[in-house]
Amino acid sequence: MKSIVFESAQNVKVEYELASAGQRVAAFMLDFVVFVVYFIIMNAALGLSGVWFNPENIGWMMFIQLLLVKLPFIFYNPVIEYLTHGQSLGKYAVGIRVVTVSGERPGLREVFTRWIFKGDFIWISADLLVLFWFCIGLLGVVYVGTSDRSQRMGDVMANTVVIKNRSSIRYSLRDVLSIKSQENYKPVYPNAIRFTDEDMLLIKNTIQRVKANPNPETKKFAIELANKAANLMGLEETPKKRLHFLQTLLQDYVVLTR
Repeated sequence: MKSIVFESAQNVKVEYELASAGQRVAAFMLDFVVFVVYFIIMNAALGLSGVWFNPENIGWMMFIQLLLVKLPFIFYNPVIEYLTHGQSLGKYAVGIRVVTVSGERPGLREVFTRWIFKGDFIWISADLLVLFWFCIGLLGVVYVGTSDRSQRMGDVMANTVVIKNRSSIRYSLRDVLSIKSQENYKPVYPNAIRFTDEDMLLIKNTIQRVKANPNPETKKFAIELANKAANLMGLEETPKKRLHFLQTLLQDYVVLTR
């Protein structure tokens, strides 16, 4: 599972799971189905089925098709992703959205950069260039599957990623209170009481993340969190065993606040 960490305005780091290639393909397929339904409805509403084989109406037919069928599909993704903060109908159904690498909503530059590298404008043509559009899509799937941040080329150029809507952090106060205090336990750090429940949830999540996925990034975050906690408590230096320090701090907080 690939993930990305964003830092909020309150300097709290929140982890989100990145959308997989399969989820992105599923969202695309749903959007494409919507387009096909729209195409059929528009053809029926405009009565175009009767002029396909009438040479006198070819010019008019192509203009109507471009104006009312192709253009809405071509500009569908950038417009709707900008208006809905990074979600198309397909992405909404799958539960994913586009954000910048800093966790912000995508702006016009980002959505149109992604659009250019997706190649939807190729649909203006009615010839074999459309096959090239499918090739771009296949290359995008391969790129997403091999990229560290599950990005296609358009995401890389626009500095965006596609994430799941919900943060992978889903802990409640009950999780903290479930830690049993030891009999006759004497807190090592009485100043732990200065922290909040949210601080302790972050510490608990960090401990679990390091144990589940002890890569350099998670270890680095744990070290930074331990240093920050030690600094707020007025310690001269952070204990060398930082993970143990965080565990002790969490245990002290639970005991002191019960």
